[in-house]
Parts: sequence; C-alpha cells; structure tokens
Amino acid sequence: MTLEAVIFGGMGTLAEVAELDRAAWNAAFRAHGIGWDWSWDTYAELMRPGGDRQLAARYAAHLGQVVEADVLDRTHQNHFATMLAGGVPLRPGVARVMNWAARGGVKLALVSRSEVDPVRALLAATARARGGVSFDVAILRQDIDRMAPHPQAMQAALAGLGLSPPRVVAVVDTPVAWDAARAAGMATLAFPGRLGETEPEDFANAPLAHVLSPEALISAWRGDACQAAE
Repeated sequence: MTLEAVIFGGMGTLAEVAELDRAAWNAAFRAHGIGWDWSWDTYAELMRPGGDRQLAARYAAHLGQVVEADVLDRTHQNHFATMLAGGVPLRPGVARVMNWAARGGVKLALVSRSEVDPVRALLAATARARGGVSFDVAILRQDIDRMAPHPQAMQAALAGLGLSPPRVVAVVDTPVAWDAARAAGMATLAFPGRLGETEPEDFANAPLAHVLSPEALISAWRGDACQAAE
C-alpha cells in the first residue's frame, strides 16, 4: 500500500489566518453597529467546540441577545476574503510538501469551514509560494450539512479523491479537525497553529509537527497503518 493523498484539514493548515478571522468578525460587528469586540481568548473559546456554522449566533445566545447572525456571517466572510487578499505567507514546510506531492503524483485535498470567497482569496494570495500547485479536491462550507468534529467533510474529501482512508493522511491544525479526520478513519498529523496551541493537551497522543514535511506525513501515515495491521 502506498500513500496516495494528503488532505489539508482547514485553511489554518496552509497559513496562519486565525487572527485575520477574528479581525474580520470584529469588523463585521462594527459595520452593523453591534457593540461586540472579541478578544483572542473569546474567539479561541468560540472556535474550540466546532460543530456549527454560526459563531455569532452562539455568542448571542450566550449573552441572551438576538442578532441577524446570517447577515453578520456574510459580512464577516467578505471582510475575511478582503484581508486574505492582502497576502499571507504559507506556514513552515507547506510549500515543500505541496511540491513533493505534485512531483510524486500524491493527490491534494482541502477541507474548510469557510465559504468560497475567502478560500479563493487565500489560494490566490499563496499561489506563487505554492509554485502554482493546486488542489485536486476542495470541500467547503456549502458542500456539507455538518461541521467538524463530525466527519462529513473528511468523508466527502475521500469520496472526491476516490480513495479509501488507509491510503490518505490528513493534516489538521485544531482538535476538532483531528477528531473529524480520526472519525473518518484516516491517519492524521497534528500541525497546530495558534488556535491549536491554545489547548496543546488535546494533541497529547497525536503525531505532531511544527514544520510540515513529507517525512512527518509518511511517518504519521505508516504509524497508523502499522497499528491497523496489529
């Protein structure tokens, strides 16, 4: 058996975008005259559980307030896409892995809870750094009904790739993405960004890399295959 695909489980596995996302939310609140200003700690806590599309709705419910969550979300997505278009660097090792995959015929997939526009903006901003390497499959918010930690998006990526879980390794940056990939039956490498590092104990038993590399991916994949064989 050979490794045939790598699934990047979130925009944060490609670039450190959490702070831009938080800033986009706060810009959306200002645009609609809502007196919220999420600190990093508030944002990280809202992101931690996963499982829904609407951070603003959950926060409003916590405060006992009513807001137009869908409108806020659309404005947030627009601001996020604009901020990403300004340029963001790839995380350490990502360009190397993507070029290694392209040379070796290893397929690439991206799973993201974002809409099309922010993802398109990120890919445009990082195209040069990626050497033009693109994704074979992308599963975005509109493609699924349930968010991580539910495995639906990871399963959809597998289906799009036409591969079974043992032939794939997932790269994840948060515990909820880790749970989703493991629930889909895939070998998984933790590549925590700032959000994932908020709760490092959640990755305590996970193969972990701070610089992404083909060697780390293959090690995580082989380790999982060996455990399955036992």
